[in-house]
Amino acid sequence: MAKQCIDLKGDRGLGEYWERQFCLLAFQEGYSFTPLQIGKNEAAVAWQRDEHENTKWNPFLLPDVVIWTSPGEHHEVKHKNPTRFGTFGLEVYRFESLLRFAEETKQDVMYTIHNHDLSGGRDGKVNYIIHWVTANVLDLDGTWKGEYWGPSWVNGKEKRVPIYYWNTDLWIPLGRYWGNK
Repeated sequence: MAKQCIDLKGDRGLGEYWERQFCLLAFQEGYSFTPLQIGKNEAAVAWQRDEHENTKWNPFLLPDVVIWTSPGEHHEVKHKNPTRFGTFGLEVYRFESLLRFAEETKQDVMYTIHNHDLSGGRDGKVNYIIHWVTANVLDLDGTWKGEYWGPSWVNGKEKRVPIYYWNTDLWIPLGRYWGNK
């Protein structure tokens, strides 16, 4: 199993590359979009008033790419492969922010994955829409197989955080999702 959190700069560069590749697919499909993370060292956030303390501002993480073409959708983009147990994972804090954002916007907030097993491995550069899968975070809510602790980059530092894992069969092909619009 590959060690995680070895090279922050390399991991961010790889993530940015695949966010750009996702945007290229969106362009090819005729969508207008904004990548929110590309070229930034800090996470894109939205601000919301605290429900208990009216003067307190609460940030929550935004997904990586906004598709503006109606009805609008938001994508958290990852470049990964399924675990040996047939699951995809996401840090609990990220997932909870995506859920809050979906509830706030009433738009689709998708966890979208480029499965690098289908394109030559982690360092492969092949980008076909058939390598991409997506799932609505509202559909994923409460369906995780478990919560396990693992390494992640948090504010540029390696930390052990809780991660949810879901069966990969909860994802559908990105082309089918976009084709059903």
